[in-house]
Amino acid sequence: MNRAIHAVGASALAAAGAGMVVAAVAGLTISVDGGTAAETGLDAGPFVVAPVGALAATSFGYTVLAEARQALRADGFDLTRTDLGNAAAVAVAAPLTYALSVRVGVGPVVASALVGLCAHRLTETRDAPAYCGSFVGMATPAADADFGSVVAAGAATAVVFVLAKRSFNGFGGKLGTTAFVGCLSVGAVGGLAPGTGSVPEPTAAAGLIVAAAVAAHATFAVSVRLGRGPVVGSAVVGLIAGVVCPPLLAGGDAVAAVAFCASFVGMTAPERIPTPGAMLLAGGAAGVAFVGSAPYFVGFGGKLGTIAFAACLATAGLLSLGRLLAPAGSDAVTG
Repeated sequence: MNRAIHAVGASALAAAGAGMVVAAVAGLTISVDGGTAAETGLDAGPFVVAPVGALAATSFGYTVLAEARQALRADGFDLTRTDLGNAAAVAVAAPLTYALSVRVGVGPVVASALVGLCAHRLTETRDAPAYCGSFVGMATPAADADFGSVVAAGAATAVVFVLAKRSFNGFGGKLGTTAFVGCLSVGAVGGLAPGTGSVPEPTAAAGLIVAAAVAAHATFAVSVRLGRGPVVGSAVVGLIAGVVCPPLLAGGDAVAAVAFCASFVGMTAPERIPTPGAMLLAGGAAGVAFVGSAPYFVGFGGKLGTIAFAACLATAGLLSLGRLLAPAGSDAVTG
């Protein structure tokens, strides 16, 4: 029976990721519909987006099924002192980040990055849960977030963090998805309500996708190539983007947000997404999902991580399906 608790945690993360895939496809479909209808009088969105969306959903689902099997095979669930310490780190980091972001006014990207870096400096054994809690604290007044709702979401996230400790390890965006589930839990009882947004116009969207691919690769380089670890890799990229982009670039806030989002892709372990090309693909996919999901879950903490999580699972699934369909070292005769 205790083993099934792992499945509960895995299911919560998978459901959040699936919801973000649906949101991204819906936003992209509506956006393409609007553009093609204005130019031709025809609604081409479903024909343009549907094949890519179906491929992404299939790849995402393949990875989820594989990970669910692993969760069910894990040892029985046990609550340890480490779990309690991790939960405390999550719960404390959430309101701290919110205070830096809203009360001090540094903004959600810079606040989360600072908390992640400080947590790493203080204790490397608790930097990941503290970073997870910081994503809860990225919730903004656009979602009616206040100090009380962030504290509640932090507590809910702490529970989810422990429940999902054996699930989806090594995938970028897992921490953010955990935070997103916590925020959704509070939203379900009226503590948070998503704001409204719109899909960026095509030129801006293309720039955001490129920025995402670059940020994912940069984070992976700092994390793995330079050996600084995933929290430092992501936080450094997020801090640079959050400080530099808003004052220098038109739409700089969106560029900083998509770069931070893609930095979570770059936190992925090499055994999950092993090559630079695949990392660029995953980062670009996160950029596409960022653009498509722009109208949904506005102001919710963990949204950016959930986008990254969905992109990582879809990319890993695509790589796995590719190996099944075209296995290396095939004996097929070629001309």
